[in-house]
Amino acid sequence: MKILHRLRGEMETPRLLLRRWKPLDFQAFLRFAGDPEVMLPAGSKPALGLQEAETQFHRALRDEGCYALVLKGTGEPIGKIKFQEDLRRFRVNSLSIGYELARAYWGRGYMTEALAAMVRCAFERKHVDVLAIGHLQGNHRSRRVIEKCGFQYEGTIRQGFRRYDGQVFDDVCYSILKEEYFAHPQRFQPQAVKIPKDFEKEG
Repeated sequence: MKILHRLRGEMETPRLLLRRWKPLDFQAFLRFAGDPEVMLPAGSKPALGLQEAETQFHRALRDEGCYALVLKGTGEPIGKIKFQEDLRRFRVNSLSIGYELARAYWGRGYMTEALAAMVRCAFERKHVDVLAIGHLQGNHRSRRVIEKCGFQYEGTIRQGFRRYDGQVFDDVCYSILKEEYFAHPQRFQPQAVKIPKDFEKEG
């Protein structure tokens, strides 16, 4: 299979390109960032107006660990995924992952592809010791994605997350350890992913 050469900071799955956000992506960003059915289950605040949406979008533009999920066939961003600080660990070489996907694309396996790419990147390019992820209790869609990508259930932090609206949820926690990944890397790759050898190690 021919390997496509991508710019630094880009990852490829069978149907998606994970790349940095661009200013022209704003309208596509709006389609999920303002949707309560997308944002609330992820624990995020929906953009309630244009100003809030612009603030969230500019944050994504500046965040070097945040990627647009772009359909190869159309070039259209349909969601986002990002590396972020792992707040459950102290002085450990770890990251966590968060994501949102536009509702029109649910149930098609797109987020499973994107998460698989992030898992490979975390261990093979960023060289983390632990990769963490979680979902709010009751978010069964997210649970299925996480389990398909091989994350191991750690436990549930009771009343571990207070959403912006004051509602409190149990936080269901998962992780992958470096030694688990490198013992059987194929277990964590339900879809083939490509990451350039010169993918930056930071950001």
